[in-house]
Amino acid sequence: MNVKTMEGLTGASASIQMVATPMSVAKEAESKGDTEKMKRALGYAAGLTDQAEAYSEKTSEGMKADAKEAKRQEKLLQEELIQARKEEREEQEKQIEAGQGQWEDAVYDSVEISEEGRYQAQTDEVSSTAAADTLADGSYNEFGEIAAAAAQTGENLDVSV
Repeated sequence: MNVKTMEGLTGASASIQMVATPMSVAKEAESKGDTEKMKRALGYAAGLTDQAEAYSEKTSEGMKADAKEAKRQEKLLQEELIQARKEEREEQEKQIEAGQGQWEDAVYDSVEISEEGRYQAQTDEVSSTAAADTLADGSYNEFGEIAAAAAQTGENLDVSV
């Protein structure tokens, strides 16, 4: 926190707390009818209020300076991050050019399909295409079972309801 901000906050707080004393003296003087004493007390209170306003302005200046410093620090941090990323990219490009990419040391898995597996894959492919052909010619009954197509049985269907 900026020094001006701290000084302004503490000064304004103290000035406002001190206003209570001359205000109570002014009220007491008003009740007794002593106008001179009341004017002096109100003068002191006004002076303390002006002093609190001056401290408030000092606080505002300090807060602006704090914000300016925070922006400067953020900008420096951003510049450092950008520089670090540029250096990282350059290092990666150098590794790639040198043939030392990140996948250079990677281990790959391999799969070998046995003769039995090849045979199973071929028979599954043949049976799946045959089943698809059967389904294309079939229809379903009310129980959800595959029924023979009407054209194959030679029947005429009435679809009117």
